[in-house]
Amino acid sequence: MKESRKPIRLLLDNNVFVAAVKNPTAKSISLQLILKIIKDSDIQLVGNMFLLEEMAKYAEVFKSPTVALILEALVSKMDVIEIKESFIKLVKGYFTMSELVDAVHAATCLQAEAILVTNDKHFSKMKESEIIIVWSISEALKELGIRS
Repeated sequence: MKESRKPIRLLLDNNVFVAAVKNPTAKSISLQLILKIIKDSDIQLVGNMFLLEEMAKYAEVFKSPTVALILEALVSKMDVIEIKESFIKLVKGYFTMSELVDAVHAATCLQAEAILVTNDKHFSKMKESEIIIVWSISEALKELGIRS
């Protein structure tokens, strides 16, 4: 009998998406990570409306049929969370006014008990404080058993 494991919940920051779609034929580690997340039923993807807007914007910048398919697969797998203001209040002190979207992503992770995957240095204080778990792309690949 197969051992049942608790699904892992992730929020992919937009920089992971951009790194994967700016040249999808290069088969970057970001693209490998996204493909694993799309295919693996034990991985749940969470996000928010701001993240969807960011991804859609960059899908237009790097427009191609492949990028459209990747975006569609991510959006169809993503549980879009309506963030409660109380969670934003808990994290907003870690960000500057120009980083408010990042605060919303952190609040989404806190509310949804999700791990944030990002290479964005704006989240270093959050990682150090351990309010949320933050993985770099390399850490996510390692934790999910993907060889780069």
